[in-house]
Amino acid sequence: MWESALWPLFFFPGGTTSTVEPLHAHLTMASLWSTLEKEVFNPQNKRLLEAIRVWKTGKKKKMSILCVLVDAFRPMQPFLVKVKVDRGEQYKMAYRWPLSELKLVDGKTLDELNLDFDLQFDKIYKWTASSFDEKKTFIRCLWKLNHRFLSSAITFVNVHSCSVEGRQRLQEDRRDTAETENQEELNVYQEMTPKEAADVLKLMEEHEPLVNNSIAFAEQLSRDLHVLDEANLRAIISSEKQVTQLMSSIDEALAEVARVEETLQVYDELLGSVKQQMDHIHQENSLLHHITSNKVKLMDEILFLTTHLDLGKEHCEALSCADLSSPSGVEASIAAAEALSACMNIQIQSGYRKLQAVAEQLIMFETLKQNFENRFIGHITNIFERQGSAQIPALTQPVDKLSAPSHGLQHEELVPYSPLMAWLRNANPVLFCDLPKVSRKAWRSQRGWGVDSTHGGASQGAEKVRRTH
Repeated sequence: MWESALWPLFFFPGGTTSTVEPLHAHLTMASLWSTLEKEVFNPQNKRLLEAIRVWKTGKKKKMSILCVLVDAFRPMQPFLVKVKVDRGEQYKMAYRWPLSELKLVDGKTLDELNLDFDLQFDKIYKWTASSFDEKKTFIRCLWKLNHRFLSSAITFVNVHSCSVEGRQRLQEDRRDTAETENQEELNVYQEMTPKEAADVLKLMEEHEPLVNNSIAFAEQLSRDLHVLDEANLRAIISSEKQVTQLMSSIDEALAEVARVEETLQVYDELLGSVKQQMDHIHQENSLLHHITSNKVKLMDEILFLTTHLDLGKEHCEALSCADLSSPSGVEASIAAAEALSACMNIQIQSGYRKLQAVAEQLIMFETLKQNFENRFIGHITNIFERQGSAQIPALTQPVDKLSAPSHGLQHEELVPYSPLMAWLRNANPVLFCDLPKVSRKAWRSQRGWGVDSTHGGASQGAEKVRRTH
């Protein structure tokens, strides 16, 4: 700590700034010094000895700061650092040279108006200082470090003030050393005067009893110390066995610690193996969970398909060969047609249609639908033809006895087929729309007419049933 306090006094006896500098320049340099110490050097355990604001000769736009540093702790090694300011106004060390690599310091000229100087390391760096006082103080610091740490290994050119000051300082040191040695010699060999000798003898006579008592006390103290030394030796000799036992116990404890460490190592390896097995089990459980989840989803889809694409055997028989002329056959056909529509209208994913069983089932549904449509259209056509044949005798009666025939019986005969007509309209709209044409054709073929100006009873019945649905 005392060395930290003496460093500024050693290097800067007149202060770190010149008294001829303006006040604002002094404050600016002091602020820069404080900022560099706080932000850059103190965190790295470095002590700032001197700083100078410079720029490369001929390039004044880019200003840098040259700093002379030493380590905060022994051994102290001096070095030179170049500090730059980045875009965020943060100071950052750009280059660092050990001062032992500095070969030459050239002040260029002794003119105070010249602010240029050169530093030669592995190559020559040309700098321009911001002021002559900063240049002079910086070079003086380098000169002092050269004599203190580097045994004057650095060559100084065009810096006459440093050599003169160095010689004066060496002469003053030699003179101070000689004066100190002479003073010490005087203090050691100065003789007593007769009066001083008489006074000393008088004091010794007055205090002779005390001196004798002190001599006796010293002898008694010496004897006691001798007794204590013997007791200590005996205690040491007697405790040797206990020390040996203690060392033996320590050795046993170390051996036990080694065994415990080996056991712990074995347990650690076992736990590592158990951890690997648990991780493997966890992965297998995760795979089993995914497999189970996929099986559940697959079963749900299969149940959905088998439930909604399953047409009962009785419905298939009703669609294939049910008697459409009997009421029971018509009811069975209506139920079968509705079940077939429900199966064919179910919404399934496009990928399911590529499955063979689903494709075969859909083909079967389409085949049953077409066959039933043909059977149902054929049966309706037969009814139209039969109803048309029944009305021919009424049309051949005399003109004076003509009257509009009644179609109530024909309508009643067609009413049971209304649900099937509704099914046909939804299943095959084109065929449903062509049904009146079929009835008119059958009517004309029965009457033998080429052109039918009025609808017959059967045609009117078919048209009424179609419009109803």
